[in-house]
Amino acid sequence: MKRFASVTFDGVLAACERDDSTRVLASRGATVTSWNASTHRTYASIELAPDADIASIACGANGSVDEPALVVLRVMPRFADRSRGLVDAFAGAGRPVGVRDARAEPCGDVTIEFDPTQTAPLVTLALIDAETGGPAFRRIEPLLTLSDATLAAFASAALREPTLDASRIIETYLEPLLPSATT
Repeated sequence: MKRFASVTFDGVLAACERDDSTRVLASRGATVTSWNASTHRTYASIELAPDADIASIACGANGSVDEPALVVLRVMPRFADRSRGLVDAFAGAGRPVGVRDARAEPCGDVTIEFDPTQTAPLVTLALIDAETGGPAFRRIEPLLTLSDATLAAFASAALREPTLDASRIIETYLEPLLPSATT
């Protein structure tokens, strides 16, 4: 079974810093599968070798390592004045337990980081919709690769289909057939 994790770096890494981090992570059994950034952090999705030691990876990463991977969403409200409500809902005193951080970007977008094992995607999506006015008034972009289980949980919440799980997501079956999965 494949293991995935995420690395969060404070600040926006330059290309040479990403290259250095990719080399260090690879030397410790972690392959970077994607990079993304907000205005204040850089995020890497990583695939772990079967024998990879998460403590060793965390020691060399120069960032925060989470296994399983965090979910990091960029929420783009149609109306910029909704950003403050989103930040208050996800960073205030009554925030869901698994939320690690929520920050407004200068453009009005909001970046939300949460642990999907502590906060269900359904709760996150419902709270985003309550603060933005619903799906017609926001866009959501994941900044880290979502696991099949997390993707299914989001699809289940968005489609209001409680029986939807990873076994009903086509990518679950297509991924093993991709050329990179067989090499």
